[in-house]
Amino acid sequence: DMGLNFERPWDINGQTFTHTLEPRLYYVRMPYRDQSQIPNFDTANLDFGFAQIFSENQFNGLDKVNNANQLTAAITSRLLDAEDGSERLRVAVAQRLYFTDQNVKLDGSTQKTDSRSDLLALVGGKVAPFWFVDAGWQYHPASGKTQKANLLARYQPESGKVLNLGYRYTRDELRQLDLATQWPLGGRWYGTGRINWSLPEKRLVEGLAGLEYNGGCWVFRAVAHRFVTGVERYNSGVMFQLEFNGLSQIGSNPLETLTRNILGYQKINRPAP
Repeated sequence: DMGLNFERPWDINGQTFTHTLEPRLYYVRMPYRDQSQIPNFDTANLDFGFAQIFSENQFNGLDKVNNANQLTAAITSRLLDAEDGSERLRVAVAQRLYFTDQNVKLDGSTQKTDSRSDLLALVGGKVAPFWFVDAGWQYHPASGKTQKANLLARYQPESGKVLNLGYRYTRDELRQLDLATQWPLGGRWYGTGRINWSLPEKRLVEGLAGLEYNGGCWVFRAVAHRFVTGVERYNSGVMFQLEFNGLSQIGSNPLETLTRNILGYQKINRPAP
């Protein structure tokens, strides 16, 4: 695993930035071992992406270990604010080259014989005051088709105010729109919500609606959550919580659900950063 990091100052409209160029090479060699007699309890294929392309094993469990003779090449470029070091822009491209077939596979999956993986690309950063954008793209060179794409725009002017707009696409599988927010309603009341909508099926995949009230030394939360579990099947629930600052909580805790569904969510009784 080896890489380099180049930096240079860059003035744009009178503002000074640090511009980086970061190439990286990652080589893995793992010999083939027959594992057909080993039962598979909980191992599955990892989702291919930037989080997985620099890993040794394509599986997420301990029941299977792939064989590998492969090289991953990537290059990343960042634009950093020279004053506070914050990342204003990030661009990255990566691809994996296979020098041998991957013979270890799970039951029901096909053997990988391609000489190169899909091409991955991402771009993200703070594009304007209070606006953040993250976009990803997975491209299959042999077919010339996009396999996956996602786009997320986030508006966050201050703590307790956030609006997320997202779109996700996986070829032949899903096309989803995503809207999530936490916003003051006035009079110490805050509203939270999320709608994850499937475009091909024209139905709700996951939804959330909630109210929060900041009483100064205590906070009340009420959250309704609904998500799909199968064809025409949903799981629904309502959570109520009364929190006394620094002391205790009464009721079902919805904070994990709120944090997972609303990117940038902040507790309304937490001091603003």
